[in-house]
Amino acid sequence: MSSSQSLSKFSAPDRGRLAPWVLVAMFVVGYGPLLLRFFANLWRFEVFRFFPMALLGAVIMAWRGLGETRRPIQAGSSGVSVPLMVLSLALLASASLLWSPWLGVAAALTALPAAGWWLGGKPFCRALLPAWIMLFTVIPPPLRLDARLALALQQAAVAGSSRVLDLMAVPHLRSGNILDIPGQRLLVEEACSGINSVLFMSAACVFYVLWRRRSLLFLVPLYVMTIGAVLFGNLIRITSGAWLLFNFHIDLFSGWRHESLGLVLTALYLGFIVGADALMTKVPALAKRFAPPAPVIPPDSGVRSLDDFLAGRKLTPGLQVIAALLVLLGLLELFQAWHYSTKAIHERRINPAGMDGSAKFSLPSEIDLWKLRSEEKPVAKKTAFEDGVYSHIWQYERDGLIVTVSLDYPFFDYHDVRVCYSGSGWTIEESKLQSADPMVGTIPAMEVALFRENGLKATLLYSTVDQGGKWLDESDRRTIYDAHGRSFEGGLLNRITARLQGPLVTESGSVNYRIQVLATAHGGLDSQQLAQVRGFFGKVRSLLADQFVVHPKESPANPAVRIISEDATSAPPIAKP
Repeated sequence: MSSSQSLSKFSAPDRGRLAPWVLVAMFVVGYGPLLLRFFANLWRFEVFRFFPMALLGAVIMAWRGLGETRRPIQAGSSGVSVPLMVLSLALLASASLLWSPWLGVAAALTALPAAGWWLGGKPFCRALLPAWIMLFTVIPPPLRLDARLALALQQAAVAGSSRVLDLMAVPHLRSGNILDIPGQRLLVEEACSGINSVLFMSAACVFYVLWRRRSLLFLVPLYVMTIGAVLFGNLIRITSGAWLLFNFHIDLFSGWRHESLGLVLTALYLGFIVGADALMTKVPALAKRFAPPAPVIPPDSGVRSLDDFLAGRKLTPGLQVIAALLVLLGLLELFQAWHYSTKAIHERRINPAGMDGSAKFSLPSEIDLWKLRSEEKPVAKKTAFEDGVYSHIWQYERDGLIVTVSLDYPFFDYHDVRVCYSGSGWTIEESKLQSADPMVGTIPAMEVALFRENGLKATLLYSTVDQGGKWLDESDRRTIYDAHGRSFEGGLLNRITARLQGPLVTESGSVNYRIQVLATAHGGLDSQQLAQVRGFFGKVRSLLADQFVVHPKESPANPAVRIISEDATSAPPIAKP
């Protein structure tokens, strides 16, 4: 027998055999661009930056599951895998057309059980179930529940800390999410509300329960206790910080002390999970139900090679069709990524230089008899769902009336500033929207009437411009809170639509910048003062925007969206909606 005949005889049984790298390549080509964009978007938010550890936990779970899968592996029925794969491809097609990373993740999470059932049926999917569950811990909750949770934790933390400070005889005044102690003002922002620890410990708790092979029912009480421990720790953190600051002038809310305390609390929370698990399994009534079963290790176990799971598999015509579709969709995703990136660059009319807090924006010492009183250097605010918001602040005075000017940026999602004022102790009385009017050269603006229990009233005016130099309508329908700070998103369909249009979903959402003026007075502003503040706001808005908005040669065709070069020098009275 010749050598060529021997080679042909040896390779004939392997002809057309499906290699592991083919499946990996199909997944990477079809789902990779959207997944890469999703995790790049996710990394912008500090509260979700634990996701690499969660993904590693999913890989560990998958590897253990593969090693404990009995051989030989028998394929599952096509009646389950085919519908799941069709659904995944439909989601992927929608995600590619809309350039929606969130839908891309949904498509990938659907493709995994489809492939698992095709490879090994129900036993194989059961072995990979822990890894699949771990993947869900890195997906932001739907319908903006993350922002709602942060707000609820924020309010609960301040209210609880205020009660404990009363018991500790620490003089303080609570106003919204602000705790005033003598000589100090503590603003409990989103990042200090415990949302970071809650999300991270949720993933840690899920991983530990799955790794210890507990029943999923065991996860419920352990998860509740873990979150309770995190909230209690956050309460102690804020209360002790206020007590130390008042009595010993030790600041635990910033600097290395703040970061070190966070690491210590994280270690304590992890220890609590392990200790609570051990304690629960010692209770006789729970030990029988929740004790980890002895792992069933098949005699021929161990992941020697991924080829073990593809023994006898061929690159069938059906797989070839799926591969071709994934290649086409992958190419469409790459085109969409290029399209949106070049579109953002070409349409960007915001000068990016210095928009990281290092820029020096200036206002004159006097504007229409308004005289500059003070100017504060920009300070980065620690927020949970923004990538670092900077605020440049000025104070002006005219005839005893003091107003505060603020330039805030960047916002990677629509940000309703009224929620911030509600959290600071203000009550929203009325909101008025000024829409764009090309006939008189006005741009969108919001005017909000605020008041506090002590009789202090305020008028807030603000406008938002996106990275394309377009001034945005501050419509009530876009906000997730109503004028009183209560959750409001309309019907379920509207809420789902709003979520699909969020920054974790699509590249079409742009970075926003906001200019606002706040005027406060006991009893409120009279008509003359209100007119003066409106005119001042119009001029300040133009002066600041001229420093970072690049003037286009031509105005956009859509007259409903105005460019700063068309702004009037003074804003007319804002009409009621």
